[in-house]
Amino acid sequence: MKRKRYVMLMAMVLQLIILIPTTHSDAADDTTVKIALVADPETIIPFEWRSQIDLPVMSSVYNSLVTIADPKTNMRTRDLAESITILPNKKDIKVKLRKGPKFHNGDPVTAEDVKFSVEQVLNPINTNALIGFFDYVEAVDVVDKYTVIYRFSNPYAMWQETMWIGIVPKKYYENVGKDGFREHPVGSGPYRIVDRKIGESIILEAVENHIDYKPDFKTVKLLIATDPVTRTAMLEAGEVDLIYDVRPHEVEKLKMRDHIKVKKVTVPSLYYLSVKPCIYPMLNDIKIRQAINCGINRQEIIDKIYLGEGFPIYMWANPGELGYDPSYTVEYNLEKAKKLLKESSYNGEPVLIAYASIMPNARLVAEVVQNYMKNIGFETKLMEIEYGTYLTYCRNKDKRAGHMALSFFTIDYDPGLRLMMSMMSNSQYGYYKDRPVQKEMDRLILAQGEEMNMQKRKEILKKIHAINKADPAQIVLMGLNQIYAMNKKIDFDWNAMTQYMRSFERIKRVQK
Repeated sequence: MKRKRYVMLMAMVLQLIILIPTTHSDAADDTTVKIALVADPETIIPFEWRSQIDLPVMSSVYNSLVTIADPKTNMRTRDLAESITILPNKKDIKVKLRKGPKFHNGDPVTAEDVKFSVEQVLNPINTNALIGFFDYVEAVDVVDKYTVIYRFSNPYAMWQETMWIGIVPKKYYENVGKDGFREHPVGSGPYRIVDRKIGESIILEAVENHIDYKPDFKTVKLLIATDPVTRTAMLEAGEVDLIYDVRPHEVEKLKMRDHIKVKKVTVPSLYYLSVKPCIYPMLNDIKIRQAINCGINRQEIIDKIYLGEGFPIYMWANPGELGYDPSYTVEYNLEKAKKLLKESSYNGEPVLIAYASIMPNARLVAEVVQNYMKNIGFETKLMEIEYGTYLTYCRNKDKRAGHMALSFFTIDYDPGLRLMMSMMSNSQYGYYKDRPVQKEMDRLILAQGEEMNMQKRKEILKKIHAINKADPAQIVLMGLNQIYAMNKKIDFDWNAMTQYMRSFERIKRVQK
C-alpha cells in the first residue's frame, strides 16, 4: 500500500515538473528585445546634448523636425516638419508642422514647443555641445499653432543642423521643472523611458497607437556594456539580442553560432589621434605633429587590427561628405618622422596617450600607436579612461585628458559642425587655437557656414583642409565599417548614414 502511494506521488510530481515552464539562455520574452549599448548616455534631455553616446536613446524617445540625411540629396528627411521653405531674403526659414503627432502625455506637438526647445538649446545654462550650430539663430517666431519661422542673422548653409534636436513639451517641462523632467522625460517618439539605472540599464516602452510607428516589440531593454568582449559573450549566452561595434576578429566565431547572424555596413566614420597643444604647449611645435602624422602606418592598423574592415583617412573629413578630397594622402615614412622629431623642440618628456573602450579595439590601437611613437623617438605612457570622464576633462581643458587621445567623430552632421567644434578659436573641443594663421582659419570656417552655394562652399572647405594638412591639429587615422550581430529571432538593417545605434522601432521579429 505504501509503495502504491509512493508511485502515485511520484507520478504527480513528474506531471507538475512537466507543467513548469523551463528556461534556457536563448529563451526570451517575445515582447522584449534586449540591446547592449556601448556607453551610458550622459544626458536624456535633448537641449543638454553632450555627445554621440546620447543618440541611441534620444532618437527613440524624441522626434525632431528633421532626421537622418538622404545620401542622394544631402538633405535631412522631414519628421515633425510637413514642409520647410527658405524665404526670399535667404536668411529666414519657415517650417510648417504636421498635424497629428502627440507627446507621450497626450498633448499635441505645436509651434510653441519648437520655439521653447530651440530657446533651451540657446540658453547657456544647458551647455549644449551643439550650440555652435545655433550661433546664427536670432529667434524662432511662432506664426500660428503649427508654423514657425527660424530667424537667422545671415544666410546659413548649416540650417538643417538646427532642426534635428529633439522637441520637448513646453507646458509639461515648465510644470515639472528640469529635475522632474529628468525623472520622467516626455517626447513624441515611438518609445518612452520607464526605468533607468545609471551605468546599468534603460528600459523603453513602445507608445501605444503612435501616429507613425508600430514597433514589433513592446519593450526595449538597453544594457550598458562598455567592454566589447562582454557584449559578445552576452549575445552568445542569449542575455541580449543585438550588439554593435563588434570587433572584426570575433566575426567568424559569431558566424559559427547557429542562433546568431552578423551584418556590416559602411557608415560615416572618422577615428583620429587628438593632439592637445592648448593643454600641453610642447605640442605647439609643428614638427612634432608632422612627425606623428607621417610616422603612423594607417593601412597596417586597418589590416592587422581590424582585418581590413576599414579605410585610411588623411584629412579632417569623412569620405563622401562635402569637401572630402580622396587625393589627400600622408605617406608613411619612418625616416622622415625621425628627422622631423630630431629637428623639433621635443625634450624626451613622456607623452600620455589616453584611450577609451568605446573605440573598437582601443587598447590594441593604443599599443600600436605607442609602438609607432617609440620608433620615431617618443617616450609614451598609456591610460585607459571612461569616455564620459574623458569628455568632461576635454571640455574643462584638464591635463588628465592626456597629451593625446584616441578619439572619434562619427555622426551624420554637416561638416561645418566638426570644424566649428574643433578648429575655431572659441571651439569647445578645439585644442590647437593659436596656429600662425588662426585668424584666417576662423574667417574661412565662418565663411563656409554662410555660403549657400554648394560649389562655392566646397572651394572654401578645400582651403580649410589645406591649412590643416600643412599644420595638423589632429592626426586623422581611419574610418571603420560598422559590424553588428543579432539573435536570428530578430532582424535589423543599420541605416548607412549614421554610425550610431538608433531607430529601435525598426527591429523586426522574424516570422517562423
